[in-house]
Amino acid sequence: MVDILMAVYNGQRYVEEQLQSILNQTVRDWRLIIQDDASSDDTWEVVQRYASRYPKQILALRRGSNSGSARCNFFDLMKHAQGEYVMFSDHDDVWLPDKIEVTLAAMRAKEKENPGAPVLVHTDLTVVDERLNTVAPSMIQRQKLNPQAVRFRQLLVQNVVTGCTVMVNKPLLLLAGEDDPDIIMHDWWLALIAACFGGIGFVDKATVLYRQHTGNQVGAKDAGSLRYNWNRARNATGARRALYTTSWQAEVFVRRFSHRMSPEQLEMARAYAKIPVLNKWKRLGVLLRYGTWKRGIRLKVGQVLFI
Repeated sequence: MVDILMAVYNGQRYVEEQLQSILNQTVRDWRLIIQDDASSDDTWEVVQRYASRYPKQILALRRGSNSGSARCNFFDLMKHAQGEYVMFSDHDDVWLPDKIEVTLAAMRAKEKENPGAPVLVHTDLTVVDERLNTVAPSMIQRQKLNPQAVRFRQLLVQNVVTGCTVMVNKPLLLLAGEDDPDIIMHDWWLALIAACFGGIGFVDKATVLYRQHTGNQVGAKDAGSLRYNWNRARNATGARRALYTTSWQAEVFVRRFSHRMSPEQLEMARAYAKIPVLNKWKRLGVLLRYGTWKRGIRLKVGQVLFI
C-alpha cells in the first residue's frame, strides 16, 4: 500500500538507526525502496545487509555515479514507486513508531474531501541533535512557519512542507514528471502540484526526529535567532538569488501544467515567473497584485529590499 523512498548518501553513521525505526512502524503494509547515490563510505554495505535480511520489504538500488543532489536522487526514486501512497525518507532521521499510521489516516480523510485529486499530507517534526537530544519539540514553531499557508500563491514563493514528513497519493505522483534543474526540491514541487490541482493536509504532530548535524543538506534553521537573521540581512546576493529561484521554478510549472491550470492560476504564475526580467517597481507590483508574499513582517521586508 505504501512505498517509502529513501535517498542515501554517505550515511553509514545514521542509516541503520533510521532503517530500524521504519521496521518498527505500527503499520506493516509498506515497501522501502532505497537508492544509494554512489556513497564513498560503507552506506551501501549497511543497506545491502538490511535488504538481504528483509527481501520482501526492502529493495536496494545503487547509482553508478553521484546524481549531484538529494532532489535528483528522489526524482529518480519516484520512477520506482508503485504503491497507492508514497512517503519520503532521509537517511539520517528517526521515524516515530506511528508515523505511517498517523499520516495515512490524515491522507484518507483529505482524499475524501478531494476525490480522485492529487493530495499531499505533511506533519510537524521534532528537531534533535546528533545524539537525538531534543533541540526543539516543533520545527514548525522553531522556523515560525504557518503549515496552513498552502494556497498556490503562497507556495509559489515559500515552502512550508518538509519532505521527510510527506505522503502523496498516486494521482499526485503521476503528475510529478521528470526532474528539472530549476525545480528547487521535490517536496516543494509536489506541494505546488497538490495546491494547484488538489489538496494539502497537515498533521499537527511530530512524526519524525529530525536529526541536525554538520552534513545536513537543508536542516532546521532557527528563524528567531538574531545571528541567523543578521547573516541573512547581510547577504543581499544570496537573498536575491533565493527569491529568483522561486520564479524559475514557477516558469517550469507553467511550462508543464498551463493546459491544466485555471485562468487565474495561470495569469499569476506567468506574472511571477517573469519577475527576474522586470524592473524593481514592476516586480513589487506583481507581489502586490497577486499577494505572493512570504509570511511575517521580516520576510516581507526582505522581499521588498531584495526583489
